[in-house]
Amino acid sequence: MDAPADITGSADTTDTTDSAEGPYAECVLCRKPTEYPQTHKGVTLCPVCEWHEAQRTACSG
Repeated sequence: MDAPADITGSADTTDTTDSAEGPYAECVLCRKPTEYPQTHKGVTLCPVCEWHEAQRTACSG
């Protein structure tokens, strides 16, 4: 069987994420770059601060 044409295009998906690169928003707590673009609305947190915030707000039940 021949390989489907879709398999050869799978490498293009990484190119679409690379094209989204640009200036990133700063974390509102530690001022480090986040995973969000500067145009993202709302509170932007870096992955570390997001994790800490989730720990603080988690149910300690």
